[in-house]
Amino acid sequence: MSLKLKITLWVSAGLMLILFFSFTFVYYMFIRVTTKGEVELLKEKARTLLLKDLPTHPEYWQNNSQMDELLIPQEMLRYIAPDSKVVHQIYSDEKLISYPASYVNKETVVLETAADGIFIFVQMPVYQEGHQVATLEIGRNLRRLGEYSSMLISILLLTSTGALILALLGGYFYTNVLFRPLQQLVTTMQNIEKSGSFRHISMPAKMTNDELTMLGATFNRMIDRLQDMFQKQEQFLADASHELRTPLTIIESYASLLRRWAFRDDQLREEALEAIISESAQLKVLTQNLLSLTKIEQENGENSVSFNLIPILEQTAASLRLTSGREIQVQIASGLKELLMTGDPHKIRQLIIILVDNALKYSQERVELDVDLKDNKSVEIKVTDQGIGIAENELPHLFDRFYRTDKARNRKQGGAGLGLAIAHHIVQQHGGQIELQSRLGHGTMALITLPQTCQ
Repeated sequence: MSLKLKITLWVSAGLMLILFFSFTFVYYMFIRVTTKGEVELLKEKARTLLLKDLPTHPEYWQNNSQMDELLIPQEMLRYIAPDSKVVHQIYSDEKLISYPASYVNKETVVLETAADGIFIFVQMPVYQEGHQVATLEIGRNLRRLGEYSSMLISILLLTSTGALILALLGGYFYTNVLFRPLQQLVTTMQNIEKSGSFRHISMPAKMTNDELTMLGATFNRMIDRLQDMFQKQEQFLADASHELRTPLTIIESYASLLRRWAFRDDQLREEALEAIISESAQLKVLTQNLLSLTKIEQENGENSVSFNLIPILEQTAASLRLTSGREIQVQIASGLKELLMTGDPHKIRQLIIILVDNALKYSQERVELDVDLKDNKSVEIKVTDQGIGIAENELPHLFDRFYRTDKARNRKQGGAGLGLAIAHHIVQQHGGQIELQSRLGHGTMALITLPQTCQ
Protein backbone atom coordinates (compact mmCIF):
# COMPACT_ATOMS: atom_id res chain seq x y z
CA MET A 1 0.00 0.00 0.00
CA SER A 2 1.41 3.37 -1.04
CA LEU A 3 2.04 6.15 1.47
CA LYS A 4 -0.41 8.36 -0.43
CA LEU A 5 -3.24 5.82 0.01
CA LYS A 6 -2.32 5.27 3.65
CA ILE A 7 -2.53 8.99 4.40
CA THR A 8 -5.87 9.26 2.57
CA LEU A 9 -7.33 6.37 4.57
CA TRP A 10 -5.92 7.61 7.87
CA VAL A 11 -7.24 11.12 7.29
CA SER A 12 -10.66 9.75 6.33
CA ALA A 13 -10.72 7.45 9.37
CA GLY A 14 -9.71 10.34 11.63
CA LEU A 15 -12.43 12.54 10.14
CA MET A 16 -15.05 9.83 10.60
CA LEU A 17 -13.98 9.33 14.20
CA ILE A 18 -14.31 13.07 14.85
CA LEU A 19 -17.72 13.15 13.12
CA PHE A 20 -18.89 10.11 15.10
CA PHE A 21 -18.08 11.69 18.47
CA SER A 22 -19.41 15.07 17.34
CA PHE A 23 -22.70 13.67 16.05
CA THR A 24 -23.08 11.46 19.12
CA PHE A 25 -22.66 14.52 21.30
CA VAL A 26 -25.18 16.49 19.20
CA TYR A 27 -27.74 13.66 19.39
CA TYR A 28 -27.22 13.22 23.13
CA MET A 29 -27.60 16.93 23.81
CA PHE A 30 -30.71 17.11 21.60
CA ILE A 31 -32.43 14.26 23.47
CA ARG A 32 -31.26 15.52 26.86
CA VAL A 33 -32.40 19.12 26.39
CA THR A 34 -35.74 18.11 24.86
CA THR A 35 -36.59 15.49 27.47
CA LYS A 36 -35.49 17.77 30.31
CA GLY A 37 -37.94 20.41 29.10
CA GLU A 38 -40.74 17.85 28.94
CA VAL A 39 -39.91 16.55 32.41
CA GLU A 40 -40.10 20.05 33.88
CA LEU A 41 -43.51 20.55 32.28
CA LEU A 42 -44.78 17.27 33.73
CA LYS A 43 -43.43 18.14 37.18
CA GLU A 44 -45.17 21.50 37.07
CA LYS A 45 -48.44 19.82 36.08
CA ALA A 46 -48.06 17.24 38.87
CA ARG A 47 -47.54 20.01 41.47
CA THR A 48 -50.66 21.77 40.16
CA LEU A 49 -52.72 18.58 40.60
CA LEU A 50 -51.40 18.01 44.10
CA LEU A 51 -52.71 21.41 45.08
CA LYS A 52 -56.25 20.16 44.34
CA ASP A 53 -56.17 17.91 47.47
CA LEU A 54 -56.78 14.70 45.50
CA PRO A 55 -57.27 12.30 48.53
CA THR A 56 -60.37 14.16 49.70
CA HIS A 57 -61.83 14.79 46.26
CA PRO A 58 -62.26 11.47 44.46
CA GLU A 59 -64.96 13.09 42.35
CA TYR A 60 -62.24 14.70 40.25
CA TRP A 61 -61.61 11.30 38.73
CA GLN A 62 -65.32 10.51 38.13
CA ASN A 63 -65.95 13.94 36.64
CA ASN A 64 -63.26 14.10 34.01
CA SER A 65 -64.00 17.72 33.31
CA GLN A 66 -61.84 18.61 36.30
CA MET A 67 -58.89 16.62 34.92
CA ASP A 68 -59.39 16.84 31.18
CA GLU A 69 -58.42 20.47 31.21
CA LEU A 70 -54.95 19.36 32.26
CA LEU A 71 -54.79 16.32 29.96
CA ILE A 72 -53.27 16.72 26.49
CA PRO A 73 -52.86 14.17 23.64
CA GLN A 74 -50.38 11.32 24.23
CA GLU A 75 -50.65 11.75 28.01
CA MET A 76 -51.85 9.75 31.05
CA LEU A 77 -52.76 10.47 34.71
CA ARG A 78 -52.77 7.68 37.33
CA TYR A 79 -53.57 7.59 41.04
CA ILE A 80 -51.70 4.60 42.57
CA ALA A 81 -52.46 3.04 45.97
CA PRO A 82 -49.74 1.79 48.37
CA ASP A 83 -50.26 -1.77 47.05
CA SER A 84 -49.25 -0.51 43.53
CA LYS A 85 -52.84 -0.87 42.29
CA VAL A 86 -54.20 1.83 40.03
CA VAL A 87 -57.16 3.43 41.80
CA HIS A 88 -57.94 6.10 39.21
CA GLN A 89 -56.60 6.80 35.75
CA ILE A 90 -57.43 8.82 32.67
CA TYR A 91 -55.46 8.74 29.42
CA SER A 92 -55.42 9.80 25.81
CA ASP A 93 -52.83 7.24 24.65
CA GLU A 94 -53.32 3.52 25.29
CA LYS A 95 -49.62 2.78 24.98
CA LEU A 96 -48.97 4.58 28.25
CA ILE A 97 -51.21 2.36 30.37
CA SER A 98 -49.38 -0.75 29.19
CA TYR A 99 -46.46 0.21 31.42
CA PRO A 100 -46.76 -1.24 34.97
CA ALA A 101 -47.68 1.09 37.83
CA SER A 102 -45.36 1.45 40.82
CA TYR A 103 -45.77 3.04 44.24
CA VAL A 104 -42.88 5.35 45.20
CA ASN A 105 -42.21 7.49 48.27
CA LYS A 106 -40.20 10.23 46.54
CA GLU A 107 -40.24 12.25 43.36
CA THR A 108 -39.14 9.96 40.52
CA VAL A 109 -38.58 10.39 36.80
CA VAL A 110 -38.56 7.35 34.48
CA LEU A 111 -37.51 7.52 30.81
CA GLU A 112 -38.44 4.56 28.59
CA THR A 113 -37.25 4.21 25.02
CA ALA A 114 -39.07 1.83 22.71
CA ALA A 115 -39.29 1.20 18.99
CA ASP A 116 -42.56 3.13 18.79
CA GLY A 117 -41.41 6.20 20.71
CA ILE A 118 -39.95 7.75 23.86
CA PHE A 119 -42.02 7.65 27.09
CA ILE A 120 -41.59 9.84 30.18
CA PHE A 121 -43.14 9.09 33.57
CA VAL A 122 -43.08 11.53 36.51
CA GLN A 123 -44.14 10.07 39.87
CA MET A 124 -44.79 12.17 42.99
CA PRO A 125 -46.00 11.07 46.46
CA VAL A 126 -49.47 12.23 47.60
CA TYR A 127 -49.75 13.27 51.29
CA GLN A 128 -52.77 13.59 53.59
CA GLU A 129 -52.27 15.04 57.07
CA GLY A 130 -48.52 14.51 56.75
CA HIS A 131 -48.67 10.87 55.69
CA GLN A 132 -48.27 9.46 52.19
CA VAL A 133 -51.43 7.82 50.99
CA ALA A 134 -50.79 7.38 47.24
CA THR A 135 -48.57 8.17 44.26
CA LEU A 136 -49.55 10.48 41.42
CA GLU A 137 -48.07 9.45 38.09
CA ILE A 138 -48.13 11.48 34.88
CA GLY A 139 -46.89 9.85 31.67
CA ARG A 140 -46.35 11.31 28.23
CA ASN A 141 -45.61 9.71 24.88
CA LEU A 142 -42.95 11.78 23.07
CA ARG A 143 -43.81 10.36 19.69
CA ARG A 144 -42.86 13.51 17.86
CA LEU A 145 -39.54 13.58 19.67
CA GLY A 146 -38.91 10.01 18.52
CA GLU A 147 -39.73 11.01 14.97
CA TYR A 148 -37.43 14.00 15.21
CA SER A 149 -34.65 11.90 16.71
CA SER A 150 -35.01 9.35 13.90
CA MET A 151 -34.90 12.18 11.38
CA LEU A 152 -31.82 13.60 13.13
CA ILE A 153 -30.09 10.21 13.00
CA SER A 154 -30.87 9.94 9.29
CA ILE A 155 -29.50 13.43 8.68
CA LEU A 156 -26.36 12.70 10.67
CA LEU A 157 -25.82 9.40 8.85
CA LEU A 158 -26.33 11.09 5.50
CA THR A 159 -23.97 13.88 6.49
CA SER A 160 -21.38 11.37 7.67
CA THR A 161 -21.60 9.43 4.42
CA GLY A 162 -21.24 12.59 2.37
CA ALA A 163 -18.35 13.74 4.53
CA LEU A 164 -16.65 10.36 4.11
CA ILE A 165 -17.01 10.49 0.33
CA LEU A 166 -15.74 14.08 0.23
CA ALA A 167 -12.88 13.17 2.57
CA LEU A 168 -11.83 10.26 0.36
CA LEU A 169 -12.02 12.27 -2.85
CA GLY A 170 -10.51 15.40 -1.31
CA GLY A 171 -7.82 13.41 0.45
CA TYR A 172 -6.93 11.59 -2.76
CA PHE A 173 -6.59 14.78 -4.80
CA TYR A 174 -4.88 16.62 -1.93
CA THR A 175 -2.30 13.88 -1.46
CA ASN A 176 -1.75 13.88 -5.22
CA VAL A 177 -0.83 17.56 -5.03
CA LEU A 178 1.07 17.06 -1.78
CA PHE A 179 3.09 14.08 -2.99
CA ARG A 180 3.79 15.37 -6.49
CA PRO A 181 7.24 16.72 -5.48
CA LEU A 182 7.98 13.49 -3.63
CA GLN A 183 6.94 11.46 -6.67
CA GLN A 184 9.21 13.63 -8.83
CA LEU A 185 11.98 13.04 -6.30
CA VAL A 186 11.47 9.25 -6.42
CA THR A 187 11.29 9.25 -10.23
CA THR A 188 14.42 11.38 -10.52
CA MET A 189 16.33 9.15 -8.11
CA GLN A 190 15.23 6.04 -10.03
CA ASN A 191 16.35 7.63 -13.30
CA ILE A 192 19.70 8.52 -11.71
CA GLU A 193 20.03 4.93 -10.50
CA LYS A 194 19.27 3.49 -13.95
CA SER A 195 21.21 5.93 -16.13
CA GLY A 196 24.05 6.81 -13.76
CA SER A 197 23.74 10.48 -14.73
CA PHE A 198 22.89 13.34 -12.39
CA ARG A 199 19.49 15.01 -12.84
CA HIS A 200 17.53 17.79 -11.17
CA ILE A 201 13.94 17.95 -10.00
CA SER A 202 11.96 20.47 -12.03
CA MET A 203 11.02 23.34 -9.72
CA PRO A 204 8.06 25.73 -10.11
CA ALA A 205 8.74 29.11 -11.68
CA LYS A 206 7.43 30.83 -8.56
CA MET A 207 9.19 29.36 -5.55
CA THR A 208 7.15 28.98 -2.36
CA ASN A 209 8.47 28.69 1.17
CA ASP A 210 6.90 25.33 2.02
CA GLU A 211 8.75 22.23 3.18
CA LEU A 212 8.30 20.26 -0.07
CA THR A 213 9.72 23.06 -2.19
CA MET A 214 12.63 23.32 0.25
CA LEU A 215 13.10 19.55 -0.07
CA GLY A 216 13.28 19.80 -3.87
CA ALA A 217 15.70 22.74 -3.74
CA THR A 218 17.88 20.91 -1.19
CA PHE A 219 17.89 17.81 -3.40
CA ASN A 220 18.99 19.85 -6.42
CA ARG A 221 21.78 21.47 -4.40
CA MET A 222 22.86 18.04 -3.18
CA ILE A 223 22.92 16.74 -6.77
CA ASP A 224 25.05 19.75 -7.78
CA ARG A 225 27.52 19.00 -4.99
CA LEU A 226 27.60 15.28 -5.81
CA GLN A 227 28.14 16.05 -9.49
CA ASP A 228 30.91 18.49 -8.63
CA MET A 229 32.53 15.97 -6.26
CA PHE A 230 32.19 13.21 -8.87
CA GLN A 231 33.82 15.38 -11.52
CA LYS A 232 36.58 16.36 -9.12
CA GLN A 233 37.11 12.71 -8.23
CA GLU A 234 37.38 11.76 -11.90
CA GLN A 235 39.79 14.64 -12.48
CA PHE A 236 41.74 13.65 -9.36
CA LEU A 237 42.07 10.04 -10.54
CA ALA A 238 43.10 11.16 -14.01
CA ASP A 239 45.66 13.62 -12.62
CA ALA A 240 46.98 11.14 -10.07
CA SER A 241 47.32 8.46 -12.76
CA HIS A 242 49.20 10.89 -14.97
CA GLU A 243 51.51 11.98 -12.14
CA LEU A 244 52.22 8.39 -11.16
CA ARG A 245 52.73 7.21 -14.75
CA THR A 246 55.57 9.66 -15.45
CA PRO A 247 58.00 8.54 -12.70
CA LEU A 248 57.05 4.89 -13.17
CA THR A 249 57.79 5.17 -16.89
CA ILE A 250 61.17 6.78 -16.17
CA ILE A 251 62.04 4.13 -13.58
CA GLU A 252 61.02 1.35 -15.96
CA SER A 253 63.05 2.86 -18.82
CA TYR A 254 66.20 3.26 -16.74
CA ALA A 255 65.81 -0.19 -15.21
CA SER A 256 65.56 -1.65 -18.71
CA LEU A 257 68.60 0.38 -19.70
CA LEU A 258 70.50 -0.97 -16.71
CA ARG A 259 69.66 -4.52 -17.65
CA ARG A 260 70.88 -4.17 -21.22
CA TRP A 261 73.78 -1.74 -21.21
CA ALA A 262 74.66 -0.17 -17.88
CA PHE A 263 76.72 -3.05 -16.46
CA ARG A 264 79.41 -2.20 -19.11
CA ASP A 265 79.25 1.60 -18.70
CA ASP A 266 79.90 3.05 -15.24
CA GLN A 267 78.72 6.53 -16.20
CA LEU A 268 75.48 5.22 -17.69
CA ARG A 269 74.91 3.04 -14.64
CA GLU A 270 75.42 6.00 -12.31
CA GLU A 271 73.02 8.12 -14.35
CA ALA A 272 70.35 5.39 -14.35
CA LEU A 273 70.63 4.80 -10.61
CA GLU A 274 70.46 8.51 -9.89
CA ALA A 275 67.36 8.86 -12.06
CA ILE A 276 65.69 5.88 -10.39
CA ILE A 277 66.45 7.24 -6.92
CA SER A 278 65.19 10.70 -7.91
CA GLU A 279 61.98 9.41 -9.38
CA SER A 280 61.44 7.08 -6.41
CA ALA A 281 61.78 10.05 -4.09
CA GLN A 282 59.29 11.94 -6.27
CA LEU A 283 56.88 9.00 -6.01
CA LYS A 284 57.30 8.91 -2.25
CA VAL A 285 56.53 12.62 -1.93
CA LEU A 286 53.54 12.29 -4.24
CA THR A 287 52.19 9.31 -2.28
CA GLN A 288 52.69 11.12 1.04
CA ASN A 289 50.90 14.21 -0.32
CA LEU A 290 48.00 12.12 -1.58
CA LEU A 291 47.67 10.36 1.78
CA SER A 292 47.96 13.67 3.60
CA LEU A 293 45.27 15.27 1.41
CA THR A 294 42.92 12.32 1.90
CA LYS A 295 43.45 12.34 5.67
CA ILE A 296 42.85 16.10 5.91
CA GLU A 297 39.60 15.84 3.94
CA GLN A 298 38.31 13.08 6.24
CA GLU A 299 39.21 14.88 9.47
CA ASN A 300 36.83 17.44 10.96
CA GLY A 301 38.60 19.19 13.79
CA GLU A 302 38.98 16.11 16.01
CA ASN A 303 42.39 17.38 17.29
CA SER A 304 41.26 20.90 18.07
CA VAL A 305 43.08 22.32 21.12
CA SER A 306 44.14 25.72 22.43
CA PHE A 307 47.76 26.66 21.66
CA ASN A 308 50.14 29.59 21.29
CA LEU A 309 50.82 30.29 17.61
CA ILE A 310 54.02 32.38 17.97
CA PRO A 311 56.36 29.55 19.16
CA ILE A 312 55.08 27.32 16.34
CA LEU A 313 55.90 29.98 13.73
CA GLU A 314 59.36 30.66 15.17
CA GLN A 315 60.27 26.96 15.52
CA THR A 316 59.04 26.15 12.02
CA ALA A 317 60.97 29.08 10.52
CA ALA A 318 64.09 28.03 12.41
CA SER A 319 63.85 24.45 11.12
CA LEU A 320 63.36 25.55 7.51
CA ARG A 321 66.13 28.13 7.86
CA LEU A 322 68.51 25.37 8.98
CA THR A 323 67.55 22.84 6.28
CA SER A 324 67.46 25.32 3.40
CA GLY A 325 70.34 27.59 4.38
CA ARG A 326 68.17 30.56 3.42
CA GLU A 327 67.11 33.68 5.28
CA ILE A 328 63.59 33.44 6.73
CA GLN A 329 62.54 36.50 8.70
CA VAL A 330 59.72 36.23 11.28
CA GLN A 331 58.01 39.51 12.17
CA ILE A 332 55.59 39.58 15.12
CA ALA A 333 53.29 42.61 15.47
CA SER A 334 54.51 45.06 18.10
CA GLY A 335 53.18 44.40 21.57
CA LEU A 336 52.12 40.84 20.66
CA LYS A 337 53.84 38.55 23.17
CA GLU A 338 51.38 35.67 23.02
CA LEU A 339 48.83 34.66 20.38
CA LEU A 340 46.41 32.01 21.60
CA MET A 341 44.07 30.27 19.16
CA THR A 342 42.07 27.06 18.92
CA GLY A 343 42.78 24.45 16.26
CA ASP A 344 45.17 21.65 15.33
CA PRO A 345 48.75 22.86 15.93
CA HIS A 346 50.22 20.08 13.76
CA LYS A 347 48.06 21.14 10.80
CA ILE A 348 48.98 24.80 11.32
CA ARG A 349 52.66 23.85 11.31
CA GLN A 350 52.11 21.85 8.09
CA LEU A 351 50.37 24.89 6.57
CA ILE A 352 53.35 27.16 7.35
CA ILE A 353 55.84 24.60 6.00
CA ILE A 354 53.95 24.33 2.69
CA LEU A 355 53.75 28.08 2.16
CA VAL A 356 57.33 28.85 3.23
CA ASP A 357 58.65 25.91 1.18
CA ASN A 358 56.86 27.26 -1.92
CA ALA A 359 58.33 30.70 -1.28
CA LEU A 360 61.83 29.21 -0.98
CA LYS A 361 61.47 27.27 -4.25
CA TYR A 362 60.56 30.26 -6.39
CA SER A 363 62.73 32.95 -4.80
CA GLN A 364 66.42 33.45 -4.17
CA GLU A 365 65.85 36.37 -1.79
CA ARG A 366 64.78 36.24 1.84
CA VAL A 367 61.28 35.03 2.81
CA GLU A 368 59.23 37.09 5.25
CA LEU A 369 56.75 35.55 7.70
CA ASP A 370 54.49 38.18 9.34
CA VAL A 371 51.81 37.56 12.00
CA ASP A 372 49.29 39.97 13.50
CA LEU A 373 45.99 39.99 15.43
CA LYS A 374 43.10 41.71 13.65
CA ASP A 375 40.06 43.06 15.50
CA ASN A 376 41.07 41.00 18.56
CA LYS A 377 39.37 37.95 17.07
CA SER A 378 41.21 36.81 13.91
CA VAL A 379 44.85 35.88 13.23
CA GLU A 380 46.51 37.16 10.06
CA ILE A 381 49.59 35.39 8.66
CA LYS A 382 51.54 36.62 5.62
CA VAL A 383 54.22 34.66 3.76
CA THR A 384 56.00 36.92 1.28
CA ASP A 385 58.81 36.20 -1.22
CA GLN A 386 60.64 38.29 -3.82
CA GLY A 387 60.61 35.57 -6.45
CA ILE A 388 59.50 35.16 -10.04
CA GLY A 389 55.82 35.69 -9.25
CA ILE A 390 52.70 34.17 -10.84
CA ALA A 391 50.57 35.43 -13.72
CA GLU A 392 47.25 36.92 -12.65
CA ASN A 393 45.19 34.52 -14.77
CA GLU A 394 46.83 31.55 -12.99
CA LEU A 395 45.89 32.65 -9.45
CA PRO A 396 42.30 31.23 -9.36
CA HIS A 397 43.58 27.73 -10.21
CA LEU A 398 46.50 27.44 -7.81
CA PHE A 399 44.49 25.62 -5.14
CA ASP A 400 43.34 22.92 -7.59
CA ARG A 401 44.94 19.52 -7.19
CA PHE A 402 47.93 18.82 -9.46
CA TYR A 403 47.78 22.30 -10.94
CA ARG A 404 51.15 23.76 -11.95
CA THR A 405 51.78 26.98 -13.84
CA ASP A 406 53.76 26.67 -17.05
CA LYS A 407 56.33 29.26 -16.08
CA ALA A 408 56.69 28.87 -12.35
CA ARG A 409 56.00 25.21 -11.67
CA ASN A 410 57.79 22.60 -13.68
CA ARG A 411 57.76 19.07 -12.44
CA LYS A 412 61.22 18.97 -10.92
CA GLN A 413 60.93 22.28 -9.13
CA GLY A 414 57.26 22.46 -8.23
CA GLY A 415 56.45 18.94 -7.18
CA ALA A 416 53.09 17.36 -7.91
CA GLY A 417 50.95 20.44 -7.34
CA LEU A 418 49.26 19.18 -4.16
CA GLY A 419 50.85 21.49 -1.59
CA LEU A 420 48.50 24.45 -2.02
CA ALA A 421 45.48 22.10 -2.21
CA ILE A 422 46.50 20.67 1.18
CA ALA A 423 47.04 24.19 2.55
CA HIS A 424 43.60 25.24 1.31
CA HIS A 425 41.93 22.29 3.07
CA ILE A 426 43.76 23.04 6.32
CA VAL A 427 42.60 26.67 6.25
CA GLN A 428 39.01 25.60 5.46
CA GLN A 429 38.99 23.15 8.36
CA HIS A 430 39.98 25.97 10.71
CA GLY A 431 37.20 28.21 9.37
CA GLY A 432 39.61 30.66 7.75
CA GLN A 433 40.49 32.06 4.33
CA ILE A 434 43.61 31.94 2.19
CA GLU A 435 44.46 34.27 -0.68
CA LEU A 436 47.43 34.53 -3.05
CA GLN A 437 48.53 37.92 -4.36
CA SER A 438 51.20 37.96 -7.05
CA ARG A 439 52.55 39.54 -10.26
CA LEU A 440 55.13 38.18 -12.63
CA GLY A 441 58.57 39.36 -11.59
CA HIS A 442 57.35 40.97 -8.36
CA GLY A 443 57.10 38.04 -5.98
CA THR A 444 54.12 36.39 -4.24
CA MET A 445 52.31 36.92 -0.96
CA ALA A 446 50.13 34.27 0.72
CA LEU A 447 47.59 35.88 3.08
CA ILE A 448 45.93 33.58 5.64
CA THR A 449 43.18 34.73 7.99
CA LEU A 450 42.20 32.34 10.78
CA PRO A 451 39.67 32.82 13.61
CA GLN A 452 41.17 32.54 17.06
CA THR A 453 38.47 29.99 17.91
CA CYS A 454 38.06 27.23 15.33
CA GLN A 455 34.36 26.53 14.60
